[in-house]
Amino acid sequence: MNLVYNNKSMTNSLDTKCAPLFASVDYKIHADGPIVVAYQFKSPENMGHIIRLASNFGCSKVLFIGDDLSVRHNKIKKVAGAAAGQVEWLFCDHENWKNHIPDEYTIVALETVQNSENLIESFLPKKMAMVLGNEINGLPEPILAQCAYFYHIPMIGTIKSMNVSHACSVTLYEWLRQNIIYIR
Repeated sequence: MNLVYNNKSMTNSLDTKCAPLFASVDYKIHADGPIVVAYQFKSPENMGHIIRLASNFGCSKVLFIGDDLSVRHNKIKKVAGAAAGQVEWLFCDHENWKNHIPDEYTIVALETVQNSENLIESFLPKKMAMVLGNEINGLPEPILAQCAYFYHIPMIGTIKSMNVSHACSVTLYEWLRQNIIYIR
């Protein structure tokens, strides 16, 4: 399989090691990359994982809606690793979080609600701000009302939920798959 991005091509062979494979891909944090919005996360580990994923998938920023006084920033940075310095992340309040999202972005929710679309069968907006609910309660109605689309991840197992950082990973991968050209 050949991967083409930014007019560069590379071949993925079975004996290729990860570091050389990804070192030759010119994929960086982009000003118009996805924005991840995390609503009232409680776990600094999940926050760190979200920052790391945002960096890995070229997101432009991560917004944490909620108070940062009760969160251990050193734990977030430890889990995020080098990504904590590579992608913008900030805490914002419930009233002003949308001020950090450019007008041309479409706000979507990753939440299983009545009108949610199957993520795999949907076209994700190129300029997407993805809102994730907190680990226990998901997203409240006032936040959902500000979203243009709702997506859910189809699951065939008996447990129909996953960790929020894993759900974020699946969704960002699907966004990347739809927005990067793969040539076989």
